[in-house]
Amino acid sequence: MDTTTDKLLNSRITVEQPAKGYRIAVDTLLLAAAVPVQTGQGQKVLELGCGVGGAMLALATRVDDASIVGLELQEPMVALCASNIALNGFDERLKVEKGDVAKMPEKWAGQFDHVMMNPPFHHGKTHSASANPSKKMANTESAEANLAVWLAHAAHTLKIGGCMTMIHRADRQDEIIMLASTSFSTIIIKPIWSKKEGGTCKRIIICALKGEGKDGVAVTIAQPFILYGNDGLYSSNANEILREAGAMQVEVENR
Repeated sequence: MDTTTDKLLNSRITVEQPAKGYRIAVDTLLLAAAVPVQTGQGQKVLELGCGVGGAMLALATRVDDASIVGLELQEPMVALCASNIALNGFDERLKVEKGDVAKMPEKWAGQFDHVMMNPPFHHGKTHSASANPSKKMANTESAEANLAVWLAHAAHTLKIGGCMTMIHRADRQDEIIMLASTSFSTIIIKPIWSKKEGGTCKRIIICALKGEGKDGVAVTIAQPFILYGNDGLYSSNANEILREAGAMQVEVENR
């Protein structure tokens, strides 16, 4: 497999990744920025489908005492992720395990403060999948690990009061809310708009809290995140995340 070695976050991290197929994109860094972890909490984070470790490395760069475990199905990605963890000096806080989201290790039940994930965006039966096998696996749901499975298994690994953070397609928002409502007590949706005026919204960030019991679900919409200014350049908030490893604020706008 041909790879490239790339610098991210103003050269704060170095990542080796496939030259073709699924590569780290803006979505990866937005996901890491949205996880509500702060330095000083010493919390445990799990990433489902971690790929080569882009989101793990970005989060570890922002929060210097978080412990992060990645689960990845594809063996070549596991090897690259492990190599990237070592390359960036995060061996003490980050690790990756090979495994399938459809068959979550029972040892992880109720063990994590946070789960983050960028699951396959497309339905397997309706999407024209990529000819690249690795990219197809990353982008297209399988029957065994569809979106409902990802959400349920994420909730299973969380402690009570823990938070699941996910980036997904905006046009699947209603479906996501319906599926997440079976496992989470609070759901916050943050739209990602290309620009403030005349822009499009193709992505959303979902933050969902695991409650003590199931007594209904509260759904709120947060203020949108604007990716570009009208000049076509990254907004100041986007620059803070994509260049400086900043955090994304998820303020509630309406109920």
